[in-house]
Order: sequence, then structure tokens, then C-alpha cells
Amino acid sequence: MAKLIEFLQGQENLGLNEPAIKILENEEINGRAFINMTKEELRDYGMKGGPAKNFADFAKDCKEKKMRSFSSYKTKKELSEVLEKYGIVNGNITRIPQFIPHK
Repeated sequence: MAKLIEFLQGQENLGLNEPAIKILENEEINGRAFINMTKEELRDYGMKGGPAKNFADFAKDCKEKKMRSFSSYKTKKELSEVLEKYGIVNGNITRIPQFIPHK
């Protein structure tokens, strides 16, 4: 939950406020649950209409984004462009954080 809230706080124009954070915490909404949330479900949890619509639309956008692994980029140029988005320049791939699975 904390990672979801941290992620949502980093999104511009989402309007994450304290009452919305409390609802996400109280309902134990994690990332998987969030991307499947509907405006109606959020309203049932007590979220006001504006934030509920914003969150539901954002969750839908997140779900529909096509994710690609770094290994799927076919050219060095393609890979360089996506790595730059993550602040990795000059081929310094040691800055890519390692995935650490949860126990």
C-alpha cells in the first residue's frame, strides 16, 4: 500500500489528498487492486466523486499501458531512448536498480 500511495503522490494532476489516502489505507488497496478499481467501488468506500473519477480513469490508463521489458528493444537507439527516461545515460546500466523479490 505504501508504494502505491507513494506512486500516486508522484503523479501530477491526480489530486491525491489525505481523505483519499485514508480510504486507500483503510480498504487495504494495493497496486493490483487499484488498477481494477471502478469509480463506483471508490464511491462505495466513501471517496468523493471528483477523486473517485480521477483515480478510476488513472487506474484504467495504467492497466492499458503496454509494458515492455528492456530486452525487447531491438536497436541500441531504441534502448538508449528508453534508458534516458529512467536517467541512465552513456550506457551506464549499473544504475538500473536490481529487482528484489518479496519474501
